[in-house]
Amino acid sequence: MPFILRLVGSRKSALSTIIASNLFILLIPLAMGLFLYAKVEQSLERSTTKSNAAMLEQLKLSLDNKLSEVDTLMRQVVFDPKLDYMLRIPANSNDSDKYEFIQFMRDKMSKYHSMTSNFILDYYVYFASSDTIVKSDVVTDSRTFYSIYYAYKNMAYEGWRQLMDKEHNMSYLPVASLSSGADQAPKDVITYIQTLPIHSQSQNLGNFTVLIDVDQVKQLFAQLESASHSSVYIIDNAGNTIMSNSEAPFPSDLLGRIQGRSGPFDYRLGSVDQVVSVTSSQKAGWKYVSIMPNDVFMQQVNQIQSWSIGLFILCLICGLVAVSIGAYRTYKPLQKTVNAIMRGKEMIKRPSSNEYEFIRQTMEGSIHEEKNLRTALTQQIPFIRANYLSRLLNGRMDVDISIENGESLQFMNLTFISDCFAVLIVKIEDGYALVEEDEQQWAHARFIISNIGTDLIAANHKGFSVELDRDRIALLINLTANREKFAESDIREIADSLFRIISQRFQIGMTIAVGGIHSGPKAIRDSYPEALAALEYRLILGKHTTIHFQDILEVKQHYYYPLEVEIQLINFVRGGDTENVEKLLDKIYSMNFDSSHITPELGRCLFFNVTSTLLKIINSTNTNQDEVLGAGFDPIKEVFSYPTAQGMYTKTKEFYETLTRSFNLERSDHSVQRLQEIVCIVHDNLDDSNLGVAQIAERIQMTPQYLSTFFKKHQGQNLLDYITHKRIQQAKQLMENKELTIVQIAKKIGYNNDVVFIRAFKKLEGVTPGKYRETMLPEITGADK
Repeated sequence: MPFILRLVGSRKSALSTIIASNLFILLIPLAMGLFLYAKVEQSLERSTTKSNAAMLEQLKLSLDNKLSEVDTLMRQVVFDPKLDYMLRIPANSNDSDKYEFIQFMRDKMSKYHSMTSNFILDYYVYFASSDTIVKSDVVTDSRTFYSIYYAYKNMAYEGWRQLMDKEHNMSYLPVASLSSGADQAPKDVITYIQTLPIHSQSQNLGNFTVLIDVDQVKQLFAQLESASHSSVYIIDNAGNTIMSNSEAPFPSDLLGRIQGRSGPFDYRLGSVDQVVSVTSSQKAGWKYVSIMPNDVFMQQVNQIQSWSIGLFILCLICGLVAVSIGAYRTYKPLQKTVNAIMRGKEMIKRPSSNEYEFIRQTMEGSIHEEKNLRTALTQQIPFIRANYLSRLLNGRMDVDISIENGESLQFMNLTFISDCFAVLIVKIEDGYALVEEDEQQWAHARFIISNIGTDLIAANHKGFSVELDRDRIALLINLTANREKFAESDIREIADSLFRIISQRFQIGMTIAVGGIHSGPKAIRDSYPEALAALEYRLILGKHTTIHFQDILEVKQHYYYPLEVEIQLINFVRGGDTENVEKLLDKIYSMNFDSSHITPELGRCLFFNVTSTLLKIINSTNTNQDEVLGAGFDPIKEVFSYPTAQGMYTKTKEFYETLTRSFNLERSDHSVQRLQEIVCIVHDNLDDSNLGVAQIAERIQMTPQYLSTFFKKHQGQNLLDYITHKRIQQAKQLMENKELTIVQIAKKIGYNNDVVFIRAFKKLEGVTPGKYRETMLPEITGADK
């Protein structure tokens, strides 16, 4: 307190406000405490009552839930279709009927036993007509069952039979001690009995009995008993005590008072005041009654009352101390703030009365200076924004759409509406009077594309543009959250519209590459490389097109240029066959770039291999490169100077045509020699059954495809047809020998099967060999007979 008075004397205006505020804050809880103190006893008593009632209600719900298991088990057993028939089986039934009980035990009783919890000790069905007991693991008569398995303490077998023969409708019997064999201690159980059949209980043909383990019920009593030290009773509709955790009997004068009562009420038992709580169960028609001594009931209330008085005094003392400390701690930072301002601005005089006014004036000056700084910063925003977006694209930063980061990006005029992004790259190819040295024209083209692109994106999403190079622009698409299912179609529409508008209206040629749609902090860094990969496919698809990364995912990791095709190409070139060289090159290009998709890397590898084949031909034939293809010939450099596959193919095709023509001029007689060689092989090997295109091609070192094409071109006939024709001619000559049969003739001309020979002969001559001998060679008629 002396410190406060000293501060008030030195700084009355600021310190007096602080002290008054702290005292007012202290008085508020004290006044509220005095008011609440008067209500605390009633409130705590009501709370204790509710707590006790809640625990009793919880006991009821827990036990009702367990009883539901009994009800479920009863319904599963008594509604079995076979049960009604089994109830009417007499004692002197045949073996087939007795087997029904065993089958019932195996199929039903054992199955349900594995589905019950520990709450159900056991259960069985009593069939009165046949005096049979069926439980989950045994089928026996009633006397054997009672003497060996379950017998009630102090109840003879005859008494138990009378109990079984009575009518019961979902009846629960009070706790009884049950022995289950000579070696086991007695077990307390609650017995549930239901007369069978359930749809006609007046017949009383048996009953279904469930034994409930009392130890399991006592576990439910434990929490209420330990918390409230109360006696808990379960009373049925007839006033019988089903179960209790107290050895004392339920007071008879209390039975009338619990009827129709649900809330707690006072009751005097002997000389002790008690509080009685009652709740009713609709499940079994039971009432749950809790009897708790009043001193235990009010113990917590009295204890909290004593604590409240002591706490009130302690709060008063601590409050006064807190006012002193709070005034010091509140004013000290204010004093330090004033001193800091004075050190920073030496021209300002120290305030004589109110420190708050001094700070206000200082802040107004700082705000004015901040406005000047913001004006200067605004001029730099475009550069800062471009740098930030560029860092996002290159993966140096992650996307952050949190509220804190959103506020920090507002000065750059950046706002992300979701964490879902896609990147679109535009490469300017040509047009619009673009000149290599005219940077102003390039900047104008980038400005047009950026503005039109962001406007198209803004129709449904949010877009940002980033200039990557002189001829490349990246459009960052921030997708709207509620248009996720339309996102891909929206992006395709944006790309198509941008391409159409820029190409038609501004005559600017360009290629557009679109990355995939991604979500999360790494969405931009994942989509940007995909857009770059799509841009690489301009090698395959050519310039002035739109390429989506999703369209190139299903690429094949191989290309079509098998070894036999390369050999065939070599043979065509060396044979001077310009037409077939051109067709084969067209086929290679079509198979790789029209029929299927390959990666740009594999496309370059294909052209490298095709060019390598050209060099192989030149080296193997000792061709003078300078004379045929020109001085300083470098096919790799020439082919790969083109940015698209079409350009590479055109140049490669030009090289092959030039080389093929040179071979055609040098070897004009080569075809005639090769044709004569093939004909000689055919004539010399007509008796060989393996004679065919593959065998001849291997002997003259040609591919089968090229051999067939070559022979047909120069002979005018298919090679296999020529072989067949020559064999039939030889067969007709052999037919003149009357000693030879048709089978022998077929083997001599290379046919292992005379049926094939007959079919081929008839196809060429129109008649079978036998008919030919009869009509065309009458002088040897009958030679085959």
